Amino acid sequence: MSVAIARMKNVSLLGVVALVALAGCADRTSTAPSAAVPAPANVSGTWTGALVTGAPVTMTLKQTGANVAGDLQVGGRSDISGPIVGAVEGNTIRLEARSGFGTAPLLNVRGDQITGTVGGTMLDVRRAP
Repeated sequence: MSVAIARMKNVSLLGVVALVALAGCADRTSTAPSAAVPAPANVSGTWTGALVTGAPVTMTLKQTGANVAGDLQVGGRSDISGPIVGAVEGNTIRLEARSGFGTAPLLNVRGDQITGTVGGTMLDVRRAP
C-alpha cells in the first residue's frame, strides 16, 4: 500500500511539473492578436481647392511610405507657397514648409479630400482625377 501511495505522489509531482512547464511555454508563444496599426492614407497626387478666404490652393504631393514631399501654391500668397514636406499617420497629415515658414496642424484625409484649419482659415482640397 505504501509503494502505491509513493508512486501516486511521484505521478502527481510529475503532473504538476509538466503543467508548470506548459504554462511557461504558453506565455512565451502566445498568439493573442495585437492592435493593428492602420496603414497611412494615400495622399499622392494633385490636390486643388481653396481656403475659406477664397484663395485658390493647389498641392502636388508625392508619398513614400508615411513621408510626403511636394509643392504648395496658394493664390496671392507667395510667402507661403513653395516646397513642402510632411508625414501621414493613419488618416491625418502634417505638412511643413521647407522654407521654415511654419507647420500646419493635423489635417484630415478622407479618401480624395483633405480638410482642416490652416492659419485660422479652413482648408478644403480634393484630389484631381
